[in-house]
Amino acid sequence: MFSHLKRNYISHFTLLFVICISPYLGTSNYSWHLDDPPNILHNNALHITNLYPSSLINTFFAYPGEPGKFFRPVANLSFALNWYFGQNRTFGYHIVNIAIHLLTTIALYLSTLLLLQSPALKNRPYNHPASIALLAASLWAIAPVHTQTVTYIVQRMAQLATLFSITAILFFLLARLTTNKKKIPLFSICFLCCSLLALGSKENSILLLPSILLIELIFFYKRKSILIVLIKNKKISLPLLLITTTGVGLFAYYYGADFTNYDHRSFTIQERLLTEPRILLFYLSQIFFPLTSRLSIEHDIILSNSIFSPWTTLPSLLTCTGLIIFSCCQMRKHPLLSFAILYFFLNQLVESTFIPLELLFEHRNYLPSLFLFLPIATFIVGPVRETSSKDKWKKTLLIATCTGFMIISGYATYERNKSWANDQSLWKDAVAKAPKSGRAKLNLATTYIEQNRHQEALLLCKQAEQLTGATKNKLVPISLNLKGVIAYKEGNLDKAATYFKQAFSLRSDYTEVTYKLIFLLIEMTRYEEALAMVKKRYKLKNEPELLLIKASLLLRINKPTESLKAYQTARPFFPSSTLIAAGQGKAMSVLGHYKKADTILNWAVKNNEPGSFLLRIENSLRANDNNQANNMLQQLLQSVPFNKLLSDINAPQTGASQVPFSNTLLHHALLKTAGKITSPPHQ
Repeated sequence: MFSHLKRNYISHFTLLFVICISPYLGTSNYSWHLDDPPNILHNNALHITNLYPSSLINTFFAYPGEPGKFFRPVANLSFALNWYFGQNRTFGYHIVNIAIHLLTTIALYLSTLLLLQSPALKNRPYNHPASIALLAASLWAIAPVHTQTVTYIVQRMAQLATLFSITAILFFLLARLTTNKKKIPLFSICFLCCSLLALGSKENSILLLPSILLIELIFFYKRKSILIVLIKNKKISLPLLLITTTGVGLFAYYYGADFTNYDHRSFTIQERLLTEPRILLFYLSQIFFPLTSRLSIEHDIILSNSIFSPWTTLPSLLTCTGLIIFSCCQMRKHPLLSFAILYFFLNQLVESTFIPLELLFEHRNYLPSLFLFLPIATFIVGPVRETSSKDKWKKTLLIATCTGFMIISGYATYERNKSWANDQSLWKDAVAKAPKSGRAKLNLATTYIEQNRHQEALLLCKQAEQLTGATKNKLVPISLNLKGVIAYKEGNLDKAATYFKQAFSLRSDYTEVTYKLIFLLIEMTRYEEALAMVKKRYKLKNEPELLLIKASLLLRINKPTESLKAYQTARPFFPSSTLIAAGQGKAMSVLGHYKKADTILNWAVKNNEPGSFLLRIENSLRANDNNQANNMLQQLLQSVPFNKLLSDINAPQTGASQVPFSNTLLHHALLKTAGKITSPPHQ
């Protein structure tokens, strides 16, 4: 019997491996998308070069745009390890995502097997639990709606939260069903570890505790209160208490004051709450009607302004409410169906209720949909395995229907993955399926700009600006930003500056536009305007980098005293910065403190700060120490060709935080020194 069971597991795991891997085989070299660059490519805290504990721990504090802030440590650690072994090559990231999908499917299979052994199902024994678990896990694994989670690299966060949530459920079920009390502590520890790992992957895993209570209520509850059961069984209740405390703390930390802040959204909390029931039913339709035409990174969503507008709002509210009430009433009669429905709605609470997130993303179904196919599997497997010879047509019909659904789902998953090949394919698909989505048009325009297809990009920008609705005020600044980029690439700097200014006037918190405008104004040597922009931005957001840009600009407009203060203010944020030392040395030189300047600049030179050697030469020239300046220039010419050095000195100083040097002073000194080197000796 044991050997038969072992063969059964091996064959089932092999089949699950094929089902999980096959539709995703061609995705291993697909490109980065959307949130991938800020979370991984541009997140320097994840770019580790060794596996020392200190380096790995630093990855726990890799919040995009805010280095040092604690953020999803488990997911970030996995990205950091990927970076260590493969840097920015997507192959390794995709392989890990597919592997997580397989592990999650296997954990779902095992958890389903245990659920079918629970006390609530003893009076309705399922004769083929392994077949039911296999079919339920297979249908979930091959669902096309999960392509956004598996193929979109950064959604590993959702994947890991799901993997560790289902493994936590698995260990909870093992602890509840084991007859060997000595194993309960081990299972409880494993349950606790998996739960904490889930919380460290993504915040929506805070719903693991309610999910466990739901399982307890439906599959283990008899007449005793759940609270009494948990109090008596401390080996399970204590880990649950720790998980709850940790989850609430992390949730409050991540969202904080933005918990109900809708200022950055184009919809209100009322509109979101009214719209989400329609979206939840749309999710269910995507899961059970797996057509690629209904899957997209963007969807045209009509906001619900009231329960009657649009007319589908009220029916959707009633349907969702009805499904929940039905499931609550049918827990004893139809436990598997009730659990599947309630688990789905329960695990949508974080991302589909009042928190001000985007309205719709398909990856949000990865965790909630885990058990949706379980009641369907029980409905199919029983009749197929037990139908008599007289009712062969029923068996044939069920097998044909199930096989057809699996083939359609697998093909749809394979085809849907093709849209994720690169940005152009992703956003062309989105524009075709969501023609009213301005974001889809603007993202496609961005792709066209990268390909120098400027006219097509401008047409998409124009179409996005013409769209009416609540998102228009959010879209226009983005469109103006893209127009500015096109103008800049075409060499029209004044026109680019005008577009960036218009975008900034509409949305002053637009980080990308603000910095582009600052950099452009510096490039155009409009330093006073650039300084004014820096001050405006700093009032809005105290970004330390702005202090370096401010200090540099103050040097450019000959305000060395104010520049010194700016560098001193920046020093605590960059305690070992050689750039700050070079800037302070330059400011002291302009103020006439030549000896102090030389000491500081010499330290910057020894620490390999680019440009500090030229600044030290300039300081010697200012101090009329021509011999020292001449010696340093001769030393420099021994390692740098004359033409290269002359070109570097005369090049525009467009670096935003670059410490400026005097082109004229250095140019004349270089020519004079070079003349002495090349002149023949006097006879």
